[in-house]
Amino acid sequence: RYQVVEVKQRRIGNTCTVQSEKLPITRGVPQGSVLGPVLYILFTNDLPIFLENYTNSIMYADDTVLLSAYKDVEQLEINTYISFNMAQQYCKYNDLVLNSSKTKQLTLGTNKNYVSEIPDIQETEDIKYLGIILNNTLTWTNHIDNLCLKLNSSLYALRRTHATGTLESTTIAYYALFESHLRYGIAAWGGTTQFNLLKVLKIQKKAIRLMGKLEPRERCRATFKELKILTVTSLYILETILYCLSRDLPRNGDLHEHNTRHGQDFPLPTHRTALFEKKPTYAGKKLFNALPEEIKKNQDSHAKMKTSIKNWLLQRTIYTVEEFYLWRLDQDQHEDL
Repeated sequence: RYQVVEVKQRRIGNTCTVQSEKLPITRGVPQGSVLGPVLYILFTNDLPIFLENYTNSIMYADDTVLLSAYKDVEQLEINTYISFNMAQQYCKYNDLVLNSSKTKQLTLGTNKNYVSEIPDIQETEDIKYLGIILNNTLTWTNHIDNLCLKLNSSLYALRRTHATGTLESTTIAYYALFESHLRYGIAAWGGTTQFNLLKVLKIQKKAIRLMGKLEPRERCRATFKELKILTVTSLYILETILYCLSRDLPRNGDLHEHNTRHGQDFPLPTHRTALFEKKPTYAGKKLFNALPEEIKKNQDSHAKMKTSIKNWLLQRTIYTVEEFYLWRLDQDQHEDL
């Protein structure tokens, strides 16, 4: 098979076309083919095994992340250096080219300022991976700002749809163009600060007011219920609980044989930092434990549990996570009375 590369450049109304010579393809597959990604995955499927003694690797198509974790800074630097060099050797053995311009080092932790850079690798404070922007403090501020830009663009499309279509078509557009951005990775970034989450909620309120034909500053708590749409906070609660349940983590009832009232709840591990509470597994456990008892008992299937939690959240327009926990506190105080 032969292939030609053609490049076009337009300047002041004139188009210049440059075409390469026709050359045979001796390796690989044509660019843009459907077969390419499949063959690449099969070809690099042994990379995690090659590096398993040095690092944990996460692969999605041609995006690869090497994770190294040590309490000792010196040991972390040594292990990271060895891991990266092993990855370079793997690429060399398999005739793969490592894109050094896209290879970056992100250091997390309280001692991140003491960790040295890997030679020839750019150290960065934030990085975008699979559409999620991570920063070295895990505040998610950069991701929230980027998300707000996407939501504002989606809001413009909703206005156009609402002006020419029906509520049904606008609702379909909302789920496809707006809520799809909200849901993506929310179990991770939803644990951000309340200030950041309220920035997202503010834009979501604009979409709800548009669909409910409300004034710009009119209250819209009731409209969320009427449209049967979850707030961004409720989406975070739902997705985080479902993520926690999917991990099949141990319950209080697994620790002993006594049939106690809180046997279905998750035990919460002790911790020292507030950041630990933002972990999806910890946050999911804590949120699940605060659910009504009748919902926690409905665990026949994952689908039924999801429906029960969603319906319960739809009955309440929750703007902050604190509102959710305050409801649980009010219920406990009422039971004590």
